[in-house]
Amino acid sequence: MRLVTEWLQLNYRDMAYQVRVRLGSLPWNLGTSETDTPEARLVHNAFARWADALVFLPERTLIVEAKLVAHPTAIAQLMLYKRLIPASPYLNLRPDLPVETVLLYAKEDIIVSQLAREQGITLAQYDPPWVDEYLATLGRRKASAPVAQELAPVS
Repeated sequence: MRLVTEWLQLNYRDMAYQVRVRLGSLPWNLGTSETDTPEARLVHNAFARWADALVFLPERTLIVEAKLVAHPTAIAQLMLYKRLIPASPYLNLRPDLPVETVLLYAKEDIIVSQLAREQGITLAQYDPPWVDEYLATLGRRKASAPVAQELAPVS
């Protein structure tokens, strides 16, 4: 969330935006109270979807998913979130405006970038100094994207 909020402040300071936005049509408070049944909490946790940010520009809405290291799961998440906007009653207030998906990342994975572009997802890189320090605490394996591999010709 730090990556998202810093990026929003740098790029959309004067625009309306929300962070950690719930998407979909489940009742807003289902499973969020300690007095709810365990089943209601399970349903909420299993099916609630949260976009990292929505930015409300005059001509379009941006759905932002952020990853410190670009990851293919972000592509599927953004595709799902875009589909959930019309099913989010409190967000479908601008139905005539286009929705643009944005994958925000600090460290690029070239193959993920290619896949995202193929899906029409906008890429945004923001790599502040604290990211390297944080990733170093996670260990070498998680601190960088996989090395791109050449594909063998199909015969």
